[in-house]
Amino acid sequence: MSGIEVNVRDETGWSGRLARLVRQVLAEAAPRLEEITGLATPTVTFRLVTPRVWRKEVVAYVERGVQQAFAGSEVYEREREEAAQKVASWRRKAAWTWPLQEGMTLTDPGGRPQTLIAPRALHHTGLRPDRLALHRFLVHECVHHGQILTSQGAVVPPRLSVRRYACDDRAVPALFEGHAEWAERRYTSETFGGPPAANVLRRSWRYRLHLRIIREQDRRAQQHTTTAAEPPGAALDPRDDGARFVAAAMAGVGDIARFNKVWHDLSLVPTAEEIHQPEAWLQRVGL
Repeated sequence: MSGIEVNVRDETGWSGRLARLVRQVLAEAAPRLEEITGLATPTVTFRLVTPRVWRKEVVAYVERGVQQAFAGSEVYEREREEAAQKVASWRRKAAWTWPLQEGMTLTDPGGRPQTLIAPRALHHTGLRPDRLALHRFLVHECVHHGQILTSQGAVVPPRLSVRRYACDDRAVPALFEGHAEWAERRYTSETFGGPPAANVLRRSWRYRLHLRIIREQDRRAQQHTTTAAEPPGAALDPRDDGARFVAAAMAGVGDIARFNKVWHDLSLVPTAEEIHQPEAWLQRVGL
């Protein structure tokens, strides 16, 4: 297993079978993903938790992000209020969205990556009975561990937007998700002999209910924040658009090690425009 330590912890007390399956998939995939991405992944930690723990961990991660954003600089009262509103918003969001989340890779208090999975959510999303979909999800999240361990906070995980930064125009989420999607697709094609056929997951009634409520909340929020001065642009699909960018960028750079410099320098991250124009990114960064 190339010295990769795979830790899968069942903290629910009743998901031992799922934990064994997750461990098996990761043990087989992690060494090959290191070769595909060129990113070292000495350890991989996945935690199977209850929805309550999942919500608690996500909110704690957001709170740590707020503290990091304000570290070492003066904080204005307006920023404190906006940060408090953001944390409260995430707390409400976590309460409603957990049945929609297959899992989430974030960092622990020590900055190490971990993937949180609520097994009950795998039922609601339809991933639990779909072995191939579950396999692809686990591989995708495993790639995030390599990204985070390599970047050491320089670029990923994506920074929580609390205040403006010099490089806020960088499409970090699209790079983060697109790169993992690109690697997962390549691994899946190798492992299963070609791209998998499209499969519609069987969502639970609770999944569909929560999704309708969240979409209605988002629609109402947009009505209050959207102005007529500037029409919204086309939405960026982090996974598909990002994966296309990574494939083109890899071909243009011609070397995985050179491309992987992007994880160490935020100025090398493509902008939202460059995600659709990899040739412009190549010309700008000169890799």
